[in-house]
Formats: sequence, C-alpha cells, structure tokens
Amino acid sequence: MKLPEEEIDRRVRDAARFTGVSDDMLEKSPFDLSGGEKRRVAIAGVMAMEPKILILDEPTAGLDPKGRDTILGLIKNYRDETGRTVMIVSHSMDDVAKIATKVLVINDRKAVMYGTVSEIYERSSELVAMGLDIPQITKVFLGLKENGVPVRTDVYTVEQARAEIHRLRESGVTAW
Repeated sequence: MKLPEEEIDRRVRDAARFTGVSDDMLEKSPFDLSGGEKRRVAIAGVMAMEPKILILDEPTAGLDPKGRDTILGLIKNYRDETGRTVMIVSHSMDDVAKIATKVLVINDRKAVMYGTVSEIYERSSELVAMGLDIPQITKVFLGLKENGVPVRTDVYTVEQARAEIHRLRESGVTAW
C-alpha cells in the first residue's frame, strides 16, 4: 500500500523529531554525517515506518558516552511518547539499566532470566558467571556496602546514585 505524500512527510518529520535529526541533516549525504548522526538517521528511518515493535541491535555500539546517552534518551522518549514496544539487544548492562523496564537474559541460546531491571541485577553473580557485567555504579555501591557504608545496593544508574547519596546526607551519614 502506497502512502500519500503528506503521510510520508508527517512520518519522516515525527521520526526526525524523536531522534533529534534536523531538517538540514535530512538533506545531507550519509557520507557527510558523523557516526552518531548516521545512527540517529538510521533509527529515524525505522521509526518512520511506525512499527508496532521496534527492535534495535546494539544501537549505541561504537558511540562515545555522550552519544550513547543521547541515543538512549531518544529511544526512551519514543517509547514513552508513542507507547510502542521497543526491544534492544545489548551487551552493555549500563545501557540496559538506563532504559529498560523489563530484561530478558539469554545465555547459550536459552532464556535464563526475565524480570525487572532490579530483579535481574539482584542476580549479579549469575550475570557475571555468564560473562555479562553489572553497571559500574552498582559495583561502586556494592564496594561501599562491603566497607560498612549503609547504602542500598539496588543502584543501577547515576540518577539512582545521586538519590541514594542525597538520602545518606539527609539521614546524617557522612563518614565514608
């Protein structure tokens, strides 16, 4: 089924908005775009098709930390604003912690864990045994706990870490 030009234009503009692709970027040759811009344009192209389920394989691979955060934020906004299902394949447990609501862990072609981010990361020793890792910030908080600091260990993102540090300060914990 061929879509009317107006519908195609609307979809392209909406997808560009979700991914931060500017009008001038849409006019450029792909060879004139940076790695992050190419990634955003590619994701926008898929979003413009308005799939019921958006599946992205390692969408932040090869990007610097700022580019990773940008792409993840754009994907999260898309999911939240459209209500569509977004599946991300990633080996970056930091990325998973930032964006996922549910996590499926596959090991040796078998589904071995499924649950919320907290439920999965509570099983960090099993993840490590499978060759996966836990977020760096979680390692920091586990280390603090081992050294007697009364911190929560269900901290998986920088935002959660800030909240936990604020909670500690408010409760009077200062020695660490």
